[in-house]
Amino acid sequence: MRRRLVVYFPLADRAVPDELIDLYAGAGVDIVEFGWPARNPYLDGPDVRASMARALSGAPAAALKAACDRLARKSESPKTLVMCYAESDHPALVEPGVFDRADGVLAVAPPNDARRAAIEREARKSGAAIAVFVPMAADPGDEAAARHADFYVMLQAAPGLTGPRASLDPANAGRIASLRASGVTAPILLGFGVSNGEQARAAVSLGADGVVVGSAALRAALDGRAELAALLKDLRAGLDG
Repeated sequence: MRRRLVVYFPLADRAVPDELIDLYAGAGVDIVEFGWPARNPYLDGPDVRASMARALSGAPAAALKAACDRLARKSESPKTLVMCYAESDHPALVEPGVFDRADGVLAVAPPNDARRAAIEREARKSGAAIAVFVPMAADPGDEAAARHADFYVMLQAAPGLTGPRASLDPANAGRIASLRASGVTAPILLGFGVSNGEQARAAVSLGADGVVVGSAALRAALDGRAELAALLKDLRAGLDG
């Protein structure tokens, strides 16, 4: 089975050139995780926080459409997912069709949050599948939400906020097994800290179906095209290795 590589790309962040999205198509990225800017990205570390702060004055809906159009012109086009925080003013709560171009949506909020449920309903109306974030210390509510995921489950692989780590916690094997035992059938991907091919390979050895890479991709994108291309190649090789 092919291991899934999900890589973050910010919407409306002028510091990250739109043309860098071309690298994702053809580099073995399976899903592009488009980050919708939030005022309070409480799970994210400094890399994503800074990117979202730069993007708050932009137009994420227009950026999403343009990015999806750009990917659709490629011969090898990854699937797309919108990651957003379920904030009270998210446009999906009042504007139909926000997610029309996305294959999936991941709305970050506590279990049973009404805004999250509303965003997910709007995603379903647009034909998007649902991905679910599960914290390290998953409770029954988190597990119940994960059982309803039909795109993937992103399991928090390290404590604290998002950002590169030196290694991957081997205890993630038990967390993955616990989710499977609770009835989760969607692919389970490790995120938070995965930043290179070696760690991607380790994730597979722990039972993950793939990885989600955010902060490392943002750092590479800010360093330039060559750095981002090298990271994507390394991650794909690690998953396939």
